[in-house]
Amino acid sequence: MRILHIVGDSKFGGASVLILRLAQKAKEFGWHVDVLTTDATFKKVLRESDIGVIDLDVIWRDINPLKDLWGLYNLYNFLKNSNYTIVHTHTSKGGFVGRLAAYLAKVPIIIHTVHGFAFHEQSFWLEIKIFSFLEKLASHWCDRIVTVSEFHKKWALELGIGDEEKVIAIPNGITEERVIPKRQKSEIQKELNLEGKKVILFTGRLAPQKGLEYLLKAVPILVSKVNNSFVILVVGDGPLRDYLEELVRNLRIEQYVKFLGFRSDIGDLLNISDIVVLPSLWEGLSIALLEAMAAEKPIITTTIGSNLEVVKDGESALLVPPKNSQELAYAIIKLIENPDLAERLARRAKERYKKYYTEDSMLEKYMNLYFFLYNINRNGKLKIKKS
Repeated sequence: MRILHIVGDSKFGGASVLILRLAQKAKEFGWHVDVLTTDATFKKVLRESDIGVIDLDVIWRDINPLKDLWGLYNLYNFLKNSNYTIVHTHTSKGGFVGRLAAYLAKVPIIIHTVHGFAFHEQSFWLEIKIFSFLEKLASHWCDRIVTVSEFHKKWALELGIGDEEKVIAIPNGITEERVIPKRQKSEIQKELNLEGKKVILFTGRLAPQKGLEYLLKAVPILVSKVNNSFVILVVGDGPLRDYLEELVRNLRIEQYVKFLGFRSDIGDLLNISDIVVLPSLWEGLSIALLEAMAAEKPIITTTIGSNLEVVKDGESALLVPPKNSQELAYAIIKLIENPDLAERLARRAKERYKKYYTEDSMLEKYMNLYFFLYNINRNGKLKIKKS
């Protein structure tokens, strides 16, 4: 079996890690796996893991009809002259262009994972209508659509994107080893000058969907309500970094916020944190949330659909409405002042992670899907070849 994951120019992030693990798991079965990506970080990680890289510049995040047609044609030619058994697409643009190219090239099996639709819970109705129409169209070019949460599966079916047979949910999962600390807690605290301070951790790409600005705007409220011995660690990078750093300066909260950029020692940073705050405006299913749960940390996050599903409507995290700095501040204060509540939420979060969101569970479901579609195609019971 030969598998190609199609990503395009999407930047390295949580979805990239899941694709890497899917590729590594498939290789354990002796299958050949390539990933089509142009992101430098992702290419480096793939090559270090001995996963094939297809450095074909044919899918771009921005919409440009003429350029996109050129990219579609080149991807179609590439797939037509390759012998992939499965094309597995990711991201909205990669999913649309990749599925159509694979369909035209008569690739035997086509799967698309929805890590998050091009529309979301903050989108205007017209935006949802336009993009859901495109998703409906693209659903005819693949054999299965995988959503990373039950919430997104239900939403897809409500919008007429696929049907009960075509759309399946395979929740994201991570390995617990991912969050095991590798250095002493005191060493990290000393390195970042955090001794004696409550550490509030945010991890994620510095992009609009993560809602970080609302956490930063909560800091002046925190300063007025609690003592000065806290700091917010911002771990990650992205297009909003300059804006967010300027916001910190304008709010005059520089002493309370540290931008650490991209870090690979997430286990160490979770180990030194007292509270994890993830103020997302929308998500597919947050890897950062799963990391905090696996690390048994008290969590504050937002009442978006996939978060409600993961933390079971607030049983294992404090929930606040999106875009609400005041409620974020009050939730942080509540956990600081109620360590027993924080400990209880953290324990429940770890229990839910172990029951529903392990990497082994996720990988097993994807491999079963590959085998199922491969065997049906091989036995000729499903006419996947397109004429």
